[in-house]
Amino acid sequence: MKKFVIILLAVCLVFAGAAGYLMGKGSLSAQPEETQPSPSPAQAEETQEATGEPIEAQTLDYEAIYALHAPEDIVMLIDGEEINWGEYFSWLYMSAMQTEQYFVAMASYGMPMSWSDPVGEGSQQSYADAALEGGENTLIQIMAIRGFAEANGITASQETLDSIAEQEKSDMAATVGEEGTEEDFQEYLDSLYRSREAYDRTNMANYINIQNFSESYGLKGEKVSDEQALSYLEENGYVFANHILLTTMDLSTGEALDEETVAEKKAQAESLAEELKAIEDPDKLVERFRELKEEYCEDTGKTAFPDGYMFRTGEMVEEFESAAFALEEYAVSEPVESPYGYHVILRLPLDADALMGYSSAGEALSAREYYANYDYAQKLDAYLEAMEAEYAPGFTPPELGDYLE
Repeated sequence: MKKFVIILLAVCLVFAGAAGYLMGKGSLSAQPEETQPSPSPAQAEETQEATGEPIEAQTLDYEAIYALHAPEDIVMLIDGEEINWGEYFSWLYMSAMQTEQYFVAMASYGMPMSWSDPVGEGSQQSYADAALEGGENTLIQIMAIRGFAEANGITASQETLDSIAEQEKSDMAATVGEEGTEEDFQEYLDSLYRSREAYDRTNMANYINIQNFSESYGLKGEKVSDEQALSYLEENGYVFANHILLTTMDLSTGEALDEETVAEKKAQAESLAEELKAIEDPDKLVERFRELKEEYCEDTGKTAFPDGYMFRTGEMVEEFESAAFALEEYAVSEPVESPYGYHVILRLPLDADALMGYSSAGEALSAREYYANYDYAQKLDAYLEAMEAEYAPGFTPPELGDYLE
């Protein structure tokens, strides 16, 4: 059983909202974990010249697969709860369609892909098997979200119910228009082999998950204690350091600057380090470092991370990283030379509220939020691992490769 791939940045688990699935934008439709790299235009051109014909992507006959069972036939048991073919197939369809989209993209490069191909070099799993597994994992995770909430005594709040109602309204407007009816919406769901029950179950899983996370940690991790966040940082080997970078290369071209300019940069870095090392008061040191960074630092990331970087081994350029780990808190380094230039580094104490990174939506994320996401993922994974999922007696998953159009 596949574990959750979870970083709840901005309190979103693997669920992006039902509209995302309906419009083909959701993150639940599984894609193979390993895929072939996209070919270069030259490779694509060579392939097309060799064949003399455009490549067509392999597609499945979904109607034939769907007709294998009646929608109400029970095909799977998840922690004893019966899952019918209609719901099972709806997630298989979404997973397989995403694989087909990959095939179409590869075909546009002139590279044929087959459902029997392995998903990656050395893999024993075919794209057909990966699509089946992806659909099943999605369904199991939906059930796990609900079960995990119930196990923690979480029932849908009025706010959650209101959010679900708003989601449904938004989905209908996006798919069948503002004037669309329930019948129109069901017709649209039918085109995706999605029952209303399956749609409602997904919406509930999404929002009850958000509620569960919020009640446990707060929407932005505000319920996480300093001790929890700092322990997470320490146990995972993080350090916090700010720097002033004086570049010795043209960052747009990667070419080295002339020797005279490099010498000037080195002298400037030495001057900055000397000034900063003379400041004994930590607060004054941090403030002056910030002022000098604003004036001199040429790091392109200084706007996004004005107070420095929280990082672990292997995440930064080696010279910068080694120097930062070697410093005591509130100590300033001598100029450290890396391929990018000269760094003057200030080691800072770990901070639960320091910026760790950004979500895919561009929202700033603190150490508290990172801990919350990590801890929640661990608990969900543990719950998921304890779940029992099995096929109903007599059911065998379809061999997708037998149903090519």
